[in-house]
Amino acid sequence: MRDKIVAGADLTGSKENPNEAWLVVGRFSNLGFEILEVKKTSSHTLNRDLAEHKTLSAIGIDCPFSLPTAFLDFLASKKTKKNYQSWQEVVEELVFIPFDEFTALAKEFGKEAKRITDTAGGATALSPLKRANPPMLHLTYHGMRTLSSLEPSRYFVLPFQSAIPFGCAVLEVQPRETLKYLSIADAVFVTKEKHDENLLEAHRDKLVQNLLKVKERKALTLREIPSLIIQKSFMHNFRHSDRAIDALISCYTTAIFSFAPTHFDDPFDSDALEVLLEGWVYRAK
Repeated sequence: MRDKIVAGADLTGSKENPNEAWLVVGRFSNLGFEILEVKKTSSHTLNRDLAEHKTLSAIGIDCPFSLPTAFLDFLASKKTKKNYQSWQEVVEELVFIPFDEFTALAKEFGKEAKRITDTAGGATALSPLKRANPPMLHLTYHGMRTLSSLEPSRYFVLPFQSAIPFGCAVLEVQPRETLKYLSIADAVFVTKEKHDENLLEAHRDKLVQNLLKVKERKALTLREIPSLIIQKSFMHNFRHSDRAIDALISCYTTAIFSFAPTHFDDPFDSDALEVLLEGWVYRAK
């Protein structure tokens, strides 16, 4: 496990293409899990950024990896095709659908249906089809297209694809679910405070400090979880960007998954074959 490298990425839900993205990379050491890189990048260059880490074994990305089966059946009917049989078919279809057409199809479908994983275990995740703020529809569309650009001989996307020897696993994660698991509050500021950058920086700093102290606070209940270690030179990124923090938590979630996978539900324990099309959020339990 020592020197094993994993990463976390956060994509934005903006209409623009390429989308802004943040990437955080870390490695396991004798002391815990140490952050090695914090980088502002884009959805178009993420693949190249990851290629710099030759031994990367897993990455957690904060965006929906697929869509509800009800919408996928609707999409197949609009394309006069049989229902999709694999996630790869869905992604290949999406690559050739312009965003405006995709938005129009979602609007015609009318419902903001959720995937099984969005409500599993009491979760209250937003639908990948949600059009209002936050714009999940944009995030899902661009996120799935970003996944399609990953080198198939190097990356395997869970739970859709089988593991590749010496390959890199790609997991859908949700930072807020990890904070809940670690019993870390992520208080939402009221509107007037959102414009007070000093308060926002203090809030972000406190959140990161709580992540750094999680083993100290919950040593017994989280004894199998690696300690998080962040160099001071990286801290300014987290004080100034919620997106950087989401990438950090995505990276730490992936580290927990790599270190203690038994803390995560197996998607196939749900006895729902829909997960092979809809995907699964890897939440610590």
